[in-house]
Amino acid sequence: MKFKQLISILSFFILFVFVTSGCNLTDVLSGDVSITNSELTVSFIDVGQGDATLIECGDQVMLIDAGLYGERYTVTSYIANRGIKNIDYCVATHPHSDHIGGMSQVIYNFNVKNLVHPICDKEKENMNYVLDACDERDVNYINPDIGDTFSLGGATVTVLSPKHKAEYENTNNYSLVLKLEYENVSFLFMGDAESKVEKELLRGGYDLSADILKCGHHGSSTSSSEKFIDAVNPVAAVISCGKNNDYGHPHRETKDNLNKRNIQIYRTDESSHIVACSDGDFVTFYSGDDVLGTAPANTHPATAPEETTVTYSYIGNKNSKIYHYPDCGSIDTIKEKNKVNFISEDEAIDKGYSPCKACNP
Repeated sequence: MKFKQLISILSFFILFVFVTSGCNLTDVLSGDVSITNSELTVSFIDVGQGDATLIECGDQVMLIDAGLYGERYTVTSYIANRGIKNIDYCVATHPHSDHIGGMSQVIYNFNVKNLVHPICDKEKENMNYVLDACDERDVNYINPDIGDTFSLGGATVTVLSPKHKAEYENTNNYSLVLKLEYENVSFLFMGDAESKVEKELLRGGYDLSADILKCGHHGSSTSSSEKFIDAVNPVAAVISCGKNNDYGHPHRETKDNLNKRNIQIYRTDESSHIVACSDGDFVTFYSGDDVLGTAPANTHPATAPEETTVTYSYIGNKNSKIYHYPDCGSIDTIKEKNKVNFISEDEAIDKGYSPCKACNP
């Protein structure tokens, strides 16, 4: 086959994918992706070294984080330009200023129905600005727990972390981890959750598979561990970070972990605002008038259901009254007769056990 013929065939295939993905190619090439026919639109807003993600599905809207205070008008302008007046859920993943600094301005500018945030006593001063705005605007508070779900148009959003009684030394690990499912397409939003939370999610037996991974902690090496990426098995990953940021995000380790698995990486420091449109079968990524690429859904083949078994996540020492992760090195020193299994940390704590200071469960 001649080279020109091959190019023609590939061009036709790409055009077919764009059309069947529910996105209007003419609108994309003109730079106007706000009037596509897509049922699900996920906008990763470029807020520099921070996070802000706008999700639209049907007639409902969710905003996950709102960047630094200095980026508040970037976020509000973007939302307004989408023609949005009402926001069903504002999600403050955790009380770091690069995630919620601009959220109070969003609450003042739009009709926000619910503020969703974790129970966290750390860095309250950042959260107080948001809560004050909510009180003034009569916004409802929601502190979700693991397994809680939200309906968003035709999509479902499920909370995977943290649990209500969670206690972490690092504020990043209080991040709300959310999985969005729309027909055959799924997204996993990690906030700034680090490898400790990733290990908890792996041990918890959750369905972590997702077509698109929003990488935790701006692509830092503290997150996106290899075992976790393998469990998610995404086709594409999105990283929100600032151009030439002081932290060196995304770190080489994260990029290597993704690249060697042939996972397409999209970055706000390289492409500015990134818009992902989906009809439930394909996700097409845009930046302004550029089409960045497509990702097919159904990348996680169904497996035959397994018999329900009890999974023990922690092992306690009857003598020391200390509980450990199963892979903690201290387990080998415990005699079998002194071992006790626990399904959850709550169960261990209720039985009077304390966490191991080495493995820090």
